[in-house]
Amino acid sequence: MLDPRFEHVLEFIDEVDGDGRLSTRAQLAVKIQAYGQDVADLKLSLIDVEEEVSELVAIVAALEVAVEEQTSQKMILVARAQDAAVSAAMSSGGGGARLRGVAQEMRERVVEFEKDYVQDTARLKEAQLSLAAKQRTVREQRGSIVRRLNTMSSLAERARLEFGREMFEQPSQSQQPQQRVVRMSSARPARRRPRRVVRRRRRAS
Repeated sequence: MLDPRFEHVLEFIDEVDGDGRLSTRAQLAVKIQAYGQDVADLKLSLIDVEEEVSELVAIVAALEVAVEEQTSQKMILVARAQDAAVSAAMSSGGGGARLRGVAQEMRERVVEFEKDYVQDTARLKEAQLSLAAKQRTVREQRGSIVRRLNTMSSLAERARLEFGREMFEQPSQSQQPQQRVVRMSSARPARRRPRRVVRRRRRAS
């Protein structure tokens, strides 16, 4: 919903001067309308970006949990591989060959696990960078909306200062004569002075 000040100014968007050009009020209204459209577009775009931020937050949280678990598993797997290698080195005969086979298998598992761990860690870092970029976009768009609204307020204030109250309060012209009639009819009628009657005396015959 637009600020009532903006709506008042927009009422003059088609106003022209004596030369058929847009009046100053109309030019201010055009600017306010353009900024208002920018604000509407930014708000729609902001909704989409905020949804992407919510999705990325969930992805990052899931990847962080997965990488943390993989880190613990990796430490356990590496420790087992080292134990198997030590046991194989200390054993001889058929038992030593079997332990060496186990140690080799553990090393291969560590290598495969390391590949998955590196990939998931890279995915986490990429998701964190994307999340930071989207959050920065949200801040920038919110700042742009605030700046445009401030500009619209400045234009509306300029209109109020240049054109006074007539810009926002336009009394009907038809009401003014009626008010004058009411004031005239309510005035007290002037009193007439009584006529002075002069009586003449008749002389006695």
